[in-house]
Amino acid sequence: MFYLRGTMNSKITFILFCFLLLPLNLAAQAQVHLPKKVHDFGNLSASTDSVTCVFDVVNTGDKPMRIEGLYLKCGCTYATHSKDDIQPGDKGQVFVTFYPKNREGLYLKSIYVYTNTRPRKKVVRIKAMVLPQEED
Repeated sequence: MFYLRGTMNSKITFILFCFLLLPLNLAAQAQVHLPKKVHDFGNLSASTDSVTCVFDVVNTGDKPMRIEGLYLKCGCTYATHSKDDIQPGDKGQVFVTFYPKNREGLYLKSIYVYTNTRPRKKVVRIKAMVLPQEED
């Protein structure tokens, strides 16, 4: 544990000094912006194998950022992302594929995008209405 000897004034001065340095560390960092947060596939047939959409991930900060991972809760959806670091002003992408085959009903799915920014987690969503497969 760190122990500071001295008077109470020197301890307070040290703590204030640390708080003054904190913004210097936070000022230069990567920041993420998602221009589109929801993609609506509209009406799909239950005979459709798959549909895919792309979400742009823009670095609006002044340090490189990276997509560290994706989290989904459903087996009917798959997602991948660009692997390279995203430089300031550039964009990466998240690719989301939905598999409506042999399913029916309204689907609202969330994809959690984890980055090296603060906050770490952002959410994009897909939406689709899967209609019954037409009989031949």
